[in-house]
Amino acid sequence: MTARGTSRRSRTVGLVGAWVSAAACAATLDAVNSPEPWVIGVGAAVGTAGSVLSLLATTVLQGDGAVGGAPDHAAPTAIRQLPAATDHFTGRWELVKHIRRLVLGPGLPKRWRRRGAGRSDRLRVVTLWGRGGVGKTALAVRLGHELARDFPDGQMYVDLRGASGTASRAPGDILAVLLRDLGVDPGAVPEDLDDRMRLFRSRTAGLRLLIVLDNARDETQVRPLLPGGTTSLVIVTSRPRLSGLEGGTSFELSVLEHDQAVELLGKLAGAARVAAEPAAASQIVRACGLLPLAVRIAGARLAGRPAWSLENFARRLATQHRRLGELQAGSLDVRTSITVGYNAQPAVNQRAFLLLALCDAPTFSVLPLQAAMDCPRAQAERVLDELAEAQMLEWLGHNAVGQSVYRYHDLVRDYAFELLTGQVLGGDERRAALRRVVGHCLSLTERAERRLTPGSHRRTARFPRWSAPPEDGGPETEPDVLQQLASEYEFLLCAVREARDAGMTTAASELASLLVAHQDTHALWSDWERTQCPVLEACRADGDELGVAVSLRDLAVLRRLQGRLSEAEQHGLEALAIFERVGEAADTADCLSNLGWLYRVRGEHDKARLYLARALSVAERCGIQRTRGWVLQMHADLEIDAGALDTALALLRQSREVFEDIGERRGLGWTLRITGDVHRKQGQYDQALTHYQAATDLLRTHEDRRGIARILDAIGALYECMGRAQEAVRHYEESLAAFRQLGDIQWQAYTLDALAGLCAALGEPAKADSYRTEAAALLTGLTGGETRAQPARRL
Repeated sequence: MTARGTSRRSRTVGLVGAWVSAAACAATLDAVNSPEPWVIGVGAAVGTAGSVLSLLATTVLQGDGAVGGAPDHAAPTAIRQLPAATDHFTGRWELVKHIRRLVLGPGLPKRWRRRGAGRSDRLRVVTLWGRGGVGKTALAVRLGHELARDFPDGQMYVDLRGASGTASRAPGDILAVLLRDLGVDPGAVPEDLDDRMRLFRSRTAGLRLLIVLDNARDETQVRPLLPGGTTSLVIVTSRPRLSGLEGGTSFELSVLEHDQAVELLGKLAGAARVAAEPAAASQIVRACGLLPLAVRIAGARLAGRPAWSLENFARRLATQHRRLGELQAGSLDVRTSITVGYNAQPAVNQRAFLLLALCDAPTFSVLPLQAAMDCPRAQAERVLDELAEAQMLEWLGHNAVGQSVYRYHDLVRDYAFELLTGQVLGGDERRAALRRVVGHCLSLTERAERRLTPGSHRRTARFPRWSAPPEDGGPETEPDVLQQLASEYEFLLCAVREARDAGMTTAASELASLLVAHQDTHALWSDWERTQCPVLEACRADGDELGVAVSLRDLAVLRRLQGRLSEAEQHGLEALAIFERVGEAADTADCLSNLGWLYRVRGEHDKARLYLARALSVAERCGIQRTRGWVLQMHADLEIDAGALDTALALLRQSREVFEDIGERRGLGWTLRITGDVHRKQGQYDQALTHYQAATDLLRTHEDRRGIARILDAIGALYECMGRAQEAVRHYEESLAAFRQLGDIQWQAYTLDALAGLCAALGEPAKADSYRTEAAALLTGLTGGETRAQPARRL
């Protein structure tokens, strides 16, 4: 035997003797039937010392080849506990490579792999977090297998059950299991948690272990399970982000990319089958919300039913109320995965989670929840933060006014709606909450509408508004109401629909009408139509005559802007008759002015003058300054058509004074633009350009796309008058593109007519004829093809 072997044998004998002495001492103390603290403390210390001595003796023997010739610091028995890696692992390979580089990066000394001499700053903990079903466990297990050779002393796996819906496992219980797996005799495992932690750290010091802690509840559950030293790696999966763990980094797992989800579906259902129906495959993964668990279930169901077409299955998934029922296969169930997270929430959070589904909106801020819960904002914010932390909601960032924006994942929204309609909340409670949410929407939109249309006629509110309770610490600074409305706009549209469907027709009518100011300013014509048309039907069905008149008036303006003049006339005249019948005289002013402008567009100038005169009379009698300012502007347009430019300027000065007095900046911008038209026709080109530039500045602050497009047209006409043909063409073409995008038939026709004349002058007859033909077709549509005077060219 060599000297080294003799020395090692001598150390082994000494250590074994020490361990036997420690064991005897521990047995003696255990036999002492005494509650004295010193006995308990000494017994725990001796037990720990005995375990450490046992580990040292085993290590010496291993180095001598007495226990299988394992390398220095190896565990007593190789541990291979990782579950099998899934064959259909998809979409995370780049992340696998990235984490592997972090763990075994190029800067890592090669000797660490050989001898375990790791760096002190090496990555020790990797946390994978995200909502249920996103594939955290699959990635953790795949990482474990990819890194197994670099951690030869063992790969351990423990399910902490922190997301199982049952009681999570206590750290002390898990440590007892880990210590037994590491070769500690069950009888030598200390009772005290701190003692178990110290023994675990001693037992793992210097070992190259890979430990997967799956489904962690929080940091307090994980922290006692971290091994000692820097040579082991722990991979933790959790739903919340465990930001309090030291020595590592975390990765949030999101849903798959679309192509990755289709690839996963193909691996399960058959690649050829998926390739044969690509459109249906795309619909299926989108119905699954690109969630790996849901796609996996969909693929398993298709695999078990080879006769099914993907198109048929896509149709089944398209129905919201049955989608969760379809996404179940054996023990795999999306609904169960979501239920786990829901059941883990306190009652107040569960109630909030359901109330957020009241309006079935794509996104939401704290304000609707505050109204639904009828609580201070701070409380609603805290609940939203907790739901997002638990992965029941997604946090999307901040909106334009600095408020957090959230959404449900698509399948989570289905789940919330399923519970909401399944009488988890009582019908009276749901309706009361919805009334508060709609009342909040009305309050917000009403304040914004007053800013957008100062000096308008205001009718008495017919549906109660909701006011937030006072905040602790005094009121917060309120954001700009127009920015707030823009941020909440999609939610407001959903609120109109939900109020209508819930039978709150009056509320739906008021909210839809208040939104018109924003929709008109930003040319949101499709939203305007899809909001107002169903509301009109609901008001007719409920016999709400005033609601019918308001919707008809608003739709008449939209139809005029769209160039659907016959419908605009029909709606306007019907609304006018109802307002006169129910005694709402002030409301007739807007109907009359819109009809006057409609007749002017159709070239019926006498009729236009008659209706505009009536509108001006009502506005002056009822003190509706805003309507008066717009009617004066319309009168000026008629005078420009007739060539009475001085009269037009006088009317425009009056209009400008009205708008300046009431602070109507958008109306002022339009008046300045028309004033520029008069100066252009008078040959005063510098004054015209000055007015156009001032109008542009005002309309840009309102993001008035239609008004800016008309100014581009006017500047094109100005350059044409100045003989700058190419600049004129450029402005005409830019404005034409804007009018096409807006769907503004009237001004498309005017601009095409202007381009036709300019192209003819430039010697491009073919292009001129094309423009002229298209303009004539559009103008015929405006006049209904009847033998009426054509609209005068207004450029």
